[in-house]
Amino acid sequence: MIAACSPDNSGGEDPGSGPAEEQTEMQSGPMFPECGGVSDETVGQLTEVAGLVNTAKTSVGCQWLQGGGILGPHFSFSWFRNSPIGRERKTEELSRDSVEDITIEGYDGFIAIGGTSLCEIGIQFDDDFIEWSVSFAAEPFPDPCEVAKELTAQSIRNSQ
Repeated sequence: MIAACSPDNSGGEDPGSGPAEEQTEMQSGPMFPECGGVSDETVGQLTEVAGLVNTAKTSVGCQWLQGGGILGPHFSFSWFRNSPIGRERKTEELSRDSVEDITIEGYDGFIAIGGTSLCEIGIQFDDDFIEWSVSFAAEPFPDPCEVAKELTAQSIRNSQ
């Protein structure tokens, strides 16, 4: 067992003695205020859903549910620090009807559409990204992607 964990003594170069690997420093994007700087009232107005309750409020995200329950529409803001947006986009590509490139307020990202009631937008900021998720449960409801675009634009404008 010990021999299996010992260094290779075959005369080859020790992998630790070669040139140092280049390490890139992470570049953080702007700071986002709580809930992306979007008020509970604004979420209610844009989604046209009465009785929304902000059920999860942390330094990196918020979630609004109708009446605070898990059944029904849900809306969320998430801020991912030093996290690759590509991984999130890949997940969306595997689970949504379509995923397209989008630019909002001069920043690039993706828009993911699931049926007629779900829209998610992820926007890249250096090595960070934010994501707004808009999901309606029952008609009538406004265009989820128009709601997600406006929420995203407001968060970008509220960033520092």
